[in-house]
Amino acid sequence: MAESNLFTMLSAFQPGSPATPFENYCTSGLGYFLARGHRMLTALFANAAGIHGESLALVEVQPRLADAGVADLLLTFEGGRRALVEVQIEAGADESALPALEAAAAEWGIKPSFVMLGLRDGGLPTPWLPVTWAQVIEALEDDPDPVAGQYAEFVQRDILGIGSVTLEEAIGTNRLYALGGAAVRRRFGREARNINSASRPMGGRYRYLGTTFSVDGGEMEYWVGLVNEGLPLSEHYHLMLASKQRSLLTPSQPQPRATGDWKWDHWTGVGRVVRPITSQVYDELLARVQV
Repeated sequence: MAESNLFTMLSAFQPGSPATPFENYCTSGLGYFLARGHRMLTALFANAAGIHGESLALVEVQPRLADAGVADLLLTFEGGRRALVEVQIEAGADESALPALEAAAAEWGIKPSFVMLGLRDGGLPTPWLPVTWAQVIEALEDDPDPVAGQYAEFVQRDILGIGSVTLEEAIGTNRLYALGGAAVRRRFGREARNINSASRPMGGRYRYLGTTFSVDGGEMEYWVGLVNEGLPLSEHYHLMLASKQRSLLTPSQPQPRATGDWKWDHWTGVGRVVRPITSQVYDELLARVQV
């Protein structure tokens, strides 16, 4: 079995990979439990891959596949079958590298399986088969290992966007992005796509940070998140929604100073953030999108 020390695995991020450091962090945590032989997680991925009744022989996080580049996760089962796992934490993840990975895996002697771990339970490109982060949480339920419980809680809050988010958590963790993405999917359904969007931090403060999204799978012409109250940057933020082209209900004027270089004309907001941000507040903002 490959390295199963959690902290060693978390230090193995490859800058040349298309994965973000946060995505790699999520993948390495998952790889840790798989490498330690977690029965329910192993069964989850084995069933998705069509490989039944076999234990894992090798778990590789960010393996290099010849000239195709770096994959997210590669699982090798005792019978020799392999499952290539694509890990996604956003509903609008870039999938342009998938064909090259598929072609590299097709050169293996035994036909591989392709599994996509993400937020969708369907509508994946062929030949990828779905596993969701919600299923990962279910597989970890009732595990007496406290680290498993901590990882499940991490997935709930930092990937699935369950729970409220303080301003400090919004600035210092992935939780605001997760909360925004969850609200977009809840409001607009499976066709909605989103990616994380933030300005470069300056002294621990941002001009803006939040979620750029599409309501129908087309152009991402909406954004929701935190906008700094002023320039120079302050410690105060407003929760706002912006539209590139279409008008919004309850519009705000003028455009926030911290977003002055944006060519987006339509803005609305719910004021300065003075208490934890909840899914209900996001729902209130997204209800102002006219579709």
